[in-house]
Amino acid sequence: MNDDDILQSELQELEELLRSPECTAPKIEQFYQNGVNTVERMLIWKWLLGVSGSSITDWDIPVEHKDLDIITDDVLQISDMPGEQEKMIKILSYYCTARNTRYKAECGWAEVLLPLTSLSYGEMYACFYALLSKFVPRNCKADGKPFHLFRLLLLYHDPELCAFLDTKKCPPDMYAQRWFRSLYVGKCEVQVIREVWTRYLLQGDPFLVFYLALVILVNARDVILEMDSCGGSEIASKITAFPDNLSVEDIEDFISLAVYYGERTPLSFRHDYHAQLFGNAPTESNFASLSQALCLPISVSELLQKTTDQGVSYLVVDCRPRDQFSSGHLHGAVHLDPDTMLSDPAMFTTNVATVLLEQRKTFLEDDVSLNHLCFMGCSREEEDQLLNMVVAHFLHRKTQFVSSARNGYKALHDLLDDAVNTGLEGHDYTECVVCCEEQSSRLADTELSVTQSNDNNSNIVSKMSSVMKVTTTSMRSKLGALWSDDLTGRHVTTSVKSKPYRGVENVFSIADDEDEDDIVGGASSSEESDKEIINIKLWESRADILHCFSVEEITPDESSCKRSIRCSTRRLPPGKMFASVLLLTETHLYNIRRIPEREGMGYIRYRFAFSAIARITAKKKHPDVITFKFIKDNKELLAYRFLIPQSKTVTAQITNLIPPE
Repeated sequence: MNDDDILQSELQELEELLRSPECTAPKIEQFYQNGVNTVERMLIWKWLLGVSGSSITDWDIPVEHKDLDIITDDVLQISDMPGEQEKMIKILSYYCTARNTRYKAECGWAEVLLPLTSLSYGEMYACFYALLSKFVPRNCKADGKPFHLFRLLLLYHDPELCAFLDTKKCPPDMYAQRWFRSLYVGKCEVQVIREVWTRYLLQGDPFLVFYLALVILVNARDVILEMDSCGGSEIASKITAFPDNLSVEDIEDFISLAVYYGERTPLSFRHDYHAQLFGNAPTESNFASLSQALCLPISVSELLQKTTDQGVSYLVVDCRPRDQFSSGHLHGAVHLDPDTMLSDPAMFTTNVATVLLEQRKTFLEDDVSLNHLCFMGCSREEEDQLLNMVVAHFLHRKTQFVSSARNGYKALHDLLDDAVNTGLEGHDYTECVVCCEEQSSRLADTELSVTQSNDNNSNIVSKMSSVMKVTTTSMRSKLGALWSDDLTGRHVTTSVKSKPYRGVENVFSIADDEDEDDIVGGASSSEESDKEIINIKLWESRADILHCFSVEEITPDESSCKRSIRCSTRRLPPGKMFASVLLLTETHLYNIRRIPEREGMGYIRYRFAFSAIARITAKKKHPDVITFKFIKDNKELLAYRFLIPQSKTVTAQITNLIPPE
């Protein structure tokens, strides 16, 4: 068999693999390890991008655009081959016309097109469109939101290097714009870019663009720190050129290190910003104060899990005043009184050393991924000024893995809601700041309702009753403070960690069919704008996915709450049904809703930790209609209802994954 026959045989083998329903990213990676040619690589890219079939075939009609001169200049700067130039100019013009957008010089789009020039027009355009929408962050411009986020990521992993670049007035948008816009094409050799993109797409993680930038800086930190005599612009120019020196042999380690850093980054980094960076959500929602953030903010829900999906857990450093800490704090938290920073510096230094010793102890006993610090404040700006000073002190000491709990103790208290007494250690509602504020608000509402009553005769008893309740509650609150045994709390000590309370003892139960008062989560307009489009088969093949179940999600039908859905010979509860998939990892449940017009694709409706499941119920008359109740971030107890074939098997698998209390 000659070389041509061998190549043809390998190509047929790859095509059969990509057409197979059992095709997964790991199987493609296994095939890729044996080496591929350009044609085979392009087939792999198209499959990984979900654009194996392109509907755009007619490119004979010339496409004109008002920015054609700018497009041409950009293309001529990066390509000297007439055939490539013609295809790139035509596709960029078509894209701008179809999207009704202007083309900006050096926006990176021409660089993204360059590795795709071996494809046909339709395939080239489809891949280009998928890359821009799925992997290139939005708002990649001077002072853009992605660069504020990247600076916090660098600060999290290498505070010394971040401080040096800040001092030199060299922000990330000065050196990383070209990286993010072009997905590291720059001036790299074509073979290098093809290797980077192949391994990039095999990972399927859009946030890899941040972790690759982190690897570049951390690996070159010694060179950067030696540029002390250079100005910010000069430093930025040199840093920007670092990826240009990569060789094909470097790429495997390059990607592996990026994955390593991604696994040691809080889940909030992805979860809180994905829709803003790679979706259609407004960038202001989570980015509003990011440029002013002192360190990386994380969601308080992440602190309620002993270990996240990626193996990251936290030593929570509670920096509220001692009396507030004593009236309620997270299990396992240590207290660091910020008042001592000014009143007793020697004591503060000792307390800081104790916290660092606890962090180091975690590092020695467990793993480098388990020594992350999360500072918690009151969520009151005037009281959290000292918290910011404490965080700055740790960063000045070049402490790695420093984060802060977004919205502080109040967000944690609201998240726990009815489970606050078991979710917090030492919780005392008579002294807890959040409880007292809520009580004051309720009292004010009660007094207002009494004052506004106009019926002085018929409602006199009602009024007296309300006043008596107010007086009794207020007096009980005051007496409770006097009867409290010990409000001193712990100071720089840890307690035994425990799982957050889920609100019920028995997770699974069978409910009466008449019980329809659940708050069932439907598809809101804000959720639709937050869609994270995924390839379902690619996700099902991920190593962390334990089980996959095809289900039908039942959502409320607002137009007719009494209308039922017919299924076989049974009549199901009111609502609409949507084809969905439930994916189970060791710690989380994902609900993926299928997109009817895009076969094999779906979007993530929601993702919950198993520890957040409050109850699983089944209807007596409809045992396959299963309702999951979750404790949601906004302190609501939301329910999601599904029609699940073989529901006993599915609920058994899920119940086994719920951690014991």
